[in-house]
Amino acid sequence: MRKIFKKITILTVLVFMTAMLTIPAAAMDFSVRAVLPENQRQNGSQFFDIIVRPGQEQELMIEIVNLSDVEIVVLVETLTASTSRNGQINYTSRGELDESMKYSFEDLVQTPESYHTIPAESSIHVPITLSIPDGSFDGAMLGSIRVLKEVTQEEKDAAGAVVNQFAHVTAVRIIQSEDAESLDPDFLMGDISAELVNYRASIIANIRNPQPMIIKGARATATIYERGSNQAIFEHTIETLDFAPNSIFPFSFIDREGYGISAGDYTAKIDIEFDGRNWSFDEDFTIEPQVAAAMNERAVNQTGQMRPNAGNGTASADESGIPMWAVIAIAAGAAVFTALIALVIVLARRKPAIAN
Repeated sequence: MRKIFKKITILTVLVFMTAMLTIPAAAMDFSVRAVLPENQRQNGSQFFDIIVRPGQEQELMIEIVNLSDVEIVVLVETLTASTSRNGQINYTSRGELDESMKYSFEDLVQTPESYHTIPAESSIHVPITLSIPDGSFDGAMLGSIRVLKEVTQEEKDAAGAVVNQFAHVTAVRIIQSEDAESLDPDFLMGDISAELVNYRASIIANIRNPQPMIIKGARATATIYERGSNQAIFEHTIETLDFAPNSIFPFSFIDREGYGISAGDYTAKIDIEFDGRNWSFDEDFTIEPQVAAAMNERAVNQTGQMRPNAGNGTASADESGIPMWAVIAIAAGAAVFTALIALVIVLARRKPAIAN
């Protein structure tokens, strides 16, 4: 019976997780195509990769096709590319931009309307007006055009607690000359602080890319110690780290075991390798008692146990994942479903005895 319950529990959790991840609340029933302009550098691509001149103004045109048999409403918006918590160039949501950024993609574009209604089985063209500053700029600008379908009330009612919204993202790269990205890479350390990441106590070390260049394939290793100690609290290596131009990478050390993060004085040792060069940083920082107490109290996975001295800290660069409330809902639903199945099994086994 124990083995049966175990198999049922595992199967139930998988079924619930699959159902949650595939609920067609806002199904991908539309498509987006970039109408490539004459100054496109890569004509075979599906994104905008254009070379511009100072003071130039042009339109970036996208075609949105409604593939469904009902009218839909979509939101069109523009984003400046950033660096995600998992060390990748992020075109899908807003992230931290470095103070060194001279021009951002969002500053240069205008959208006449935000929301657009598309009749059933029809398409529309949406122009994005791009205005290049009069002054020249080095390097590259990265951004995206995101098209998000509005979720109807019927879709919300059908999906229940978890509503997936799907978006099409079209990347945009802008340069002023073919050798614009021939820059010397550089990295700087930003602030180091304690905060919650996905409702878990964490230490965030901000690594800055102050150059308007795309960084692909850097390597970063980091270790955090109590100041004056050689016992590692957290340590992590990222083998492939990408940066958007003039962006900040939030190197995240997440307390996944639930030991909590104590107030005190710490040292972060961070090494970055890129293009045959090395950057090393030794940064002291302090976590104040009130900050640690508030963070640990709000963290969802606190065990109340003491952290082992060395090497047991874990770090994560993952900003995605299932929200904690969804995990709790899945677990609760799975438990109820498992209990019902167990009850059915027990009653089924008792039935012959009752019949006799």
